[in-house]
Amino acid sequence: MNNSLKDRLIRHMEDGHYEPQSKSELARALNVDSRQKLDFRALVDQMEEEGKLVRLQKGRYALKRERRNLVHGMIRILRSGKILFLPRKGDPAAAALGWDTEAVPELELKPNHLGTALDGDRVAVRVERKAARGRRNIRRNRFSSPDADMKARVEEVTERARSRWLGVFRTGKNKPGRVLGDGVSSPSSIELAEKPAMEVLPGQLVSVEPITCGEEKKAPRGKIVEVLGYPDEPHVDMEAVIRKYGLSVEFPASVLRELETLPQTPSPGELARREDWTDRTVITIDPASARDFDDAISITATPSGWTLAVHIADVSHFVKPGGSLDGEALRRGNSTYLPDRVLPMLPHRLSDDLCSLRPDVVRLTKVCEMKFDKKGKMLRARFADAFIRSKARLTYQEAFAMLKGNDKGEVPSTVREAWNLASILRRNRYAKGALDLDFPEVRAVMDKDGRVTGIITEEYDESHQLIEECMLAANEAVALALKNGNRPTIYRVHEEPDSAKLFEFGQLCRLYGHPVHDIDQRQYLNELMKSIKGSPDEQLLKLALLKSLMRARYDTEPLGHYGLATPNYCHFTSPIRRYADLVVHRSLNPLLANPPKGAKGAGSTGRLEEDAEHISETERISASAEKDANRMKLFEWLEGQCYADHPEVHEALVTETRHFGVLLEIPRLQIKGLVKPDKLPGGRWVYEAFASRWKNDHGSVLCAGLRVPVIPVKVDREQQWADFAIVSREKPRQTGKTAFPTKQEKGISGRGRRNR
Repeated sequence: MNNSLKDRLIRHMEDGHYEPQSKSELARALNVDSRQKLDFRALVDQMEEEGKLVRLQKGRYALKRERRNLVHGMIRILRSGKILFLPRKGDPAAAALGWDTEAVPELELKPNHLGTALDGDRVAVRVERKAARGRRNIRRNRFSSPDADMKARVEEVTERARSRWLGVFRTGKNKPGRVLGDGVSSPSSIELAEKPAMEVLPGQLVSVEPITCGEEKKAPRGKIVEVLGYPDEPHVDMEAVIRKYGLSVEFPASVLRELETLPQTPSPGELARREDWTDRTVITIDPASARDFDDAISITATPSGWTLAVHIADVSHFVKPGGSLDGEALRRGNSTYLPDRVLPMLPHRLSDDLCSLRPDVVRLTKVCEMKFDKKGKMLRARFADAFIRSKARLTYQEAFAMLKGNDKGEVPSTVREAWNLASILRRNRYAKGALDLDFPEVRAVMDKDGRVTGIITEEYDESHQLIEECMLAANEAVALALKNGNRPTIYRVHEEPDSAKLFEFGQLCRLYGHPVHDIDQRQYLNELMKSIKGSPDEQLLKLALLKSLMRARYDTEPLGHYGLATPNYCHFTSPIRRYADLVVHRSLNPLLANPPKGAKGAGSTGRLEEDAEHISETERISASAEKDANRMKLFEWLEGQCYADHPEVHEALVTETRHFGVLLEIPRLQIKGLVKPDKLPGGRWVYEAFASRWKNDHGSVLCAGLRVPVIPVKVDREQQWADFAIVSREKPRQTGKTAFPTKQEKGISGRGRRNR
């Protein structure tokens, strides 16, 4: 009997349509007699002990070999609530399902299929094709998500992204209490296994060490290991961001010891082998708040065009492969810029001193010297180790003033000559099909206690464009040289977008009155972006396009950059804050005019593939942390505006109308909110559901697509939501006829434009 039941069980599990089941489900499926249920359960336990069965989450079972069919990858939980699974590059199980894993597909998961996995966790997922439901008509390309005909369930969490959870402490009756997390990086509710060892009060932010992650319908359990304080106390919000994203603050002792061995000044022998640029006009242009300067430029007009030299701090001279400095830099992947501090990839002695191209100090660089003709075509490029003495440290504001003025002298002349070339390069880039996604950036201004005193908008003017074009040219030149030289390295890649997402973006543009053709073709997409430029909806629609594109990442193959319309691109210009650039410097060493002794390059392609995947992930984490921190400060400022005598008026776009109020978005701040019926101006308002609009007894109408002036009246900083009131204006300006659709939280990632 037992062998017969065992055979039936194995045949049942070997069936191609079998989905893992619990003991009870298996017993029902096999019609096990009630008198045999105890024996059946014992049989399942025995087969598990023998290694023939494996128990999965929620007590479900599968044959051991079934685990070979699990796809490994990572979980992403977006702010919108959408849950994505990203398979590991080259995963054989994913390839067996027909996925092009080189294209980094993604698969949407249902919340009840997530198990205990959280954002960033590495997981093993069972993927199956959905049952056919008639013919499908889906436009797809090689980068399309496979979720149209597949479903997935997390079977195992193989690696947790975080060793600590973050949340708000709440007391409990006759219990140690619980902690409420965000449900993304931490479970929504965590039971405390023991009374906190330190004093903690309800409402304070705490860090929790997990004990169990919540199996078999049991809540996760943990213990409090740190109390951060109340969320509105100075700096607590930033400390929370640091812990939420697992960012590193202090450097290990081994790194500091290695740092002490670095000489303060380069040796005569090192200078002797390098090119001497100290007698040339080399300048830096950076934000006023910058502390590290890793790029500088020098330019000379020639009868046939220009010679542009881009000097980049030679971090590779100080940070050697295999050392503690290198290991920690790789682990961090990049610097993270929070509103009140910088968490650098390299210790301050390197980032702010030895590698910082400060004025009037000799500094080591790698130089990319490029020859351009009068039309901005790059004729050739050469690379060398050099040393410079920067003539000036300019802010963007100072450089902009020089561009608009007629001051004499070598520095103003250098700035203006650089713009003469950069303006041509910029025009050529857009002619090739590069996307114009530049818009003003809003950031918070804070006092010494970390409290927001105001916000400022940084316009993207010619001084920013000047530096960007010089850096883009150098990045392209280096990438082309490395590809032609067949040198293993890490490229910056940005694949073509999913056709379905571009179609959705096009539909949105139509709603705002812009002509849309086949924007799968770059020329039509560029025509659309030209029609958007200068319109009231420019920033909003640019953001929508940005979020419909693939996320830029790192790869060992030169797959090109869609947004920049170039087949060759890498990151070469910021080795102080990005590990990818440091790798590129090492790859370039053998191709220099004066290579350092023993130059071997950056290592094997296999190792670089692992590094590329890792730093793509650290970049995503940093970008999410920076965005989260900036939003916190914007909502803090908005909250203060609720009590101001003269609050700032914001131009808002009505995105949707409901019976409970008017939903809107402020494009400048990228913040959404609500106007409740009692905050609508003038007269008695009635919601007309048949027309999806609010109308008052004076004939005024509020519907999706209108622009209205608003002020904040109530802010929920924890939920990052705000209530607004519409202030008087005779007639709202209409820019469309329908609501702003849900947007996908994807795009070109990174810190600002110089991280493209």
